[in-house]
Amino acid sequence: MAPIEDITRNRKLDALRVALSPILVYLDDPAIIEIMVNADGRVWVDEISRGMSCTMTIMQPEEVERIIRLLAASINAEVNDQSPSLSVKLPGWGARVQASVPPIVSAPVFSFRKPAKVIFSLEDYVLKGILSESDARYLQRGVMQRKNILVGGGTGSGKTTLVNALLKVVAESDDRVYIVEDNAELQCDAPNKIEILVQPPLYTHQRAIMDALRFRPDRIIVGEVRDGAALDMLKAWNTGHPGGIATIHANSTSSMLDRLCQLCEEVMAHAPRYLIAEAIDLCVHIQRDPLHSAGRSISGIVEVIGEEGGQWKTRTRPVEKSNGCTVFA
Repeated sequence: MAPIEDITRNRKLDALRVALSPILVYLDDPAIIEIMVNADGRVWVDEISRGMSCTMTIMQPEEVERIIRLLAASINAEVNDQSPSLSVKLPGWGARVQASVPPIVSAPVFSFRKPAKVIFSLEDYVLKGILSESDARYLQRGVMQRKNILVGGGTGSGKTTLVNALLKVVAESDDRVYIVEDNAELQCDAPNKIEILVQPPLYTHQRAIMDALRFRPDRIIVGEVRDGAALDMLKAWNTGHPGGIATIHANSTSSMLDRLCQLCEEVMAHAPRYLIAEAIDLCVHIQRDPLHSAGRSISGIVEVIGEEGGQWKTRTRPVEKSNGCTVFA
């Protein structure tokens, strides 16, 4: 007979799947990467071939709230007016979930971001017209030469997908890879790797990066730099662990280093600009581009040379424009 804990868990998962029935068709569609329900109950999806669109599906507030409460129960948490926000992973699909209930919203809402089903290579980026052949070779050499690479962009711009393409190059080496993220989105086929999922406040990015040095990594990969842990990442990259890759939210290559300064200043009075300039070798910025047939474009590739008099010293690589013919996420 199955343990009572397993029976209870399976019943919760069955109840969750029933509650998800209005959007199961979107969850099971590999072309759809994000599913969102707004306060008016309308279901929006972000699809590889079409971008963002509103579906014909409309959910009632109680249907949305039931899903959110079942998700909370899956991690023994609660959502209510005292704790109206929830971050969790969707069991079975591995999607990242962000949900809110009143009073911070007028009606229950959520957003599901599904992990990538297919890992694209730099060659795929060339075929889709997002990268020129020379730019792809340049980034490939950067990875092979163990340069520290920062990938920037806005939400949904394709940062993680691009990092996964870079990690395909990393996997071709014999390096031991240490990956830190708060949701399992990075995918690396390196045979010698450790993947750490942080769970603040129990286990933070800062602690995971500090612990990395005791696991004897060759490369330290950070899914997203969000807070003062940026300082620990920079120190780690600067102490015998080159070849790191990380993502950061930023509007352009010129703002990526400034954003690192802001994150460092969450834990210290003045950002160590010299440390940032020494640690970061390349900044690559990707953006949504409705005018590009692929829906994405590389807006800048910058080599960081140093820092002097409070100014970044950089060398901008002219990004070659190519004409893609297929939509790419």
